[in-house]
Parts: sequence; C-alpha cells; structure tokens
Amino acid sequence: MNYIVPEYYKNFSCKCGECRHSCCDGWPIRISMKEYYRLLGDGCSPKLRTRLDCALKLSSSPSFNTYTYAQIATDWQGICMLHQPDGLCALQSELGEANLPEVCRLYPRHAKHRDGGSECSCSNSCEAVVDMLMQMHEPMQFEAIELSIHPLFESDHGSYGYDNITEAIAILQNRSLSLTQRFININHFLHGNELDTRGLDSLALLLQIIPSLLIHYIDSNSISDYCIASQEYFYLNGSQFLSSEMQDTVTERYQTASASLELLLPNWQILFEQLIVNHMFYNHFFLTDNRKKIQDDFLSLTMMYSFLRFNLMGNLTTITTSDKLVDYLASMFRVIEHSNFHSVAVKLYQSIFPFDSNISVY
Repeated sequence: MNYIVPEYYKNFSCKCGECRHSCCDGWPIRISMKEYYRLLGDGCSPKLRTRLDCALKLSSSPSFNTYTYAQIATDWQGICMLHQPDGLCALQSELGEANLPEVCRLYPRHAKHRDGGSECSCSNSCEAVVDMLMQMHEPMQFEAIELSIHPLFESDHGSYGYDNITEAIAILQNRSLSLTQRFININHFLHGNELDTRGLDSLALLLQIIPSLLIHYIDSNSISDYCIASQEYFYLNGSQFLSSEMQDTVTERYQTASASLELLLPNWQILFEQLIVNHMFYNHFFLTDNRKKIQDDFLSLTMMYSFLRFNLMGNLTTITTSDKLVDYLASMFRVIEHSNFHSVAVKLYQSIFPFDSNISVY
C-alpha cells in the first residue's frame, strides 16, 4: 500500500535492548481476541508458557471487534511481564517478531487509511524517533513510499482538510518568525482572528497549566516528577490570584529560565518545530471541515507547546545532556499522544481563558 510518510520514516529502527525507557515500561499492552487466543495456544518453552499464562488477562470490558479484548499485564513496577533484564522481549527472543502482538510489532508506527490516501508516521513518545528529530536541521519533508504494513485504523476524515494541515505545516516551518508568531499565523489561516491565541507565552497560563495537569497525571511515572520539579522552580500553587510580589517572583524566574533555554539550547525552536510538525501529522490535526474540531485541535496544540516549553524551562538544572533531553521529550509525549491529553488540555484552556461571548469561535 502507498503511504505518505515523514522523511525520517525509512531510517527508523527500534533500539531494542539499548533503549533507556522501553515502550513496554509503564503501559499495559492491549490486544485483540484473535491475538489473545493465539498467544494462549502458541507452542513455546515451559518457561515462556508460564510467563505468558501469568501475563495474559482479559480486559475489564472485553470488546470482540477491537484491540481492547485483552491485555498483557505489567508487574508491580509497571513493566511488561514479558520484558527481560536485557531489555528484549521474551516472546520475540524465542518465537520471533512475527509472533508479537500487532501493536508491539508496529509501535511507534501509526498507519491510518482514509478516503483519498493513507499516512504513516512515528510517535514522539519513542526515544529513537526523538533522537532522529534532534538530528534533523532542515524543515521536515514528506514523501510517498510503498509499505507492507496494514493500517490498524480507518480514519473518518476522508479528504477533508488536507490543505489545512499542509498549509499549517508550511506556516510552522517559516523560521523567519518565532514559534509564537507562527502559531498566531496558523490561527489566522485557519479561522481569521476567531481562534484564541491568548495562552501563547502567557503568565496566566504558566500559573495554572503545570499544577492543573499535574492533578490529572499525578500517577503518571512518565511526567509527574518533571511537573513537580517545574512547579517548585516557578513557585506555583495552581492559584490565579498571586500577590504582586509572588507574580514578580514568577515573572523573574520565567525570564531567567527563558534566557537559560536560549543559552543552553540555542536551537530549541528548530527541535520544537520538528516535534510539533510530527505530532500534527501523527494525529491528523486539522483534517476536517468541522470548525469546532479545528478550534479544539488548535487549542490542544497551543497547550501542548506551552506545557512542553514551561516544563522544560523548569527542569533545566537537571536536563543537562542530550540523552536527558530525549528522555524528557519522549516521556512528555507518552502522555500527550497516548492519553486523554487532547480533551483535558482543551477544557483547561477554556477554563483559564473563557471565551468572550462577542467572539465567534464556531
């Protein structure tokens, strides 16, 4: 099947045992009914059979026609029970890649088919993908290639809005402007002046975004530590109503961190551009003619950018190497791309910046 893919796609390969934070660390792996019964009946060694029998379990609400019928459970540390100390998968090591559940075999690839075309890309939640994006200095290009994989998902977008995402990517890749201005220009393209850009580089957003999202994801091993450290750096308590003295302190800390970010990571805007472009393509942002959906996509994108940037600024004293930066970004995108972040972020934005009833956003 012919797919549109980002230019890095053909160079992607799993780091396997060399991965610092394996994709089977912290996530229950959901599988279909067909895969569940296949794994129950696979011929394998007694040792692997014991591990499989302990790992396989039905979902609390099994669905016969989706990939939520059953799951491969994690141990008390949140690590897949088939994960070996050498970082490899016991199932793949003994029976080969073909015997892996489809989600394991494809991750971080994400293939979607829709009327008018098919796309495939890789998630920013994989450290190997972030490694590649960090090495890319020119604006990301896309190409058509033949892939043998079958898409797990059928998109209902059809051909609607493909010009939207193409133009939004082109605007985001205009490096003569700051990232903030590029977001404002995406807003103008999508909806004139109707979409809300008040959250970009806003002190009001900084005061609430990290404490509020921390409440939602306090149990997430991926990001809670980063959020707590950032909250402590900025002296945040989740309140919109700080004393003028405290607001001055937060502002001073923000300015110091912003200057440090430019000094320590002078190309951070290029890296963020690559991450955001990849995120937009991976999630099919703006591929719709529904104005409410376009609005929500834009607000979610604004929140994602602010969340990534504010948290990075609050953790600069510990994110001191390229590997630690990769770990931070992959961890953040575990939540951004594989949870309910989109809907949570939109609701949070609208609670911080209530829409003016005189502004038409629909």
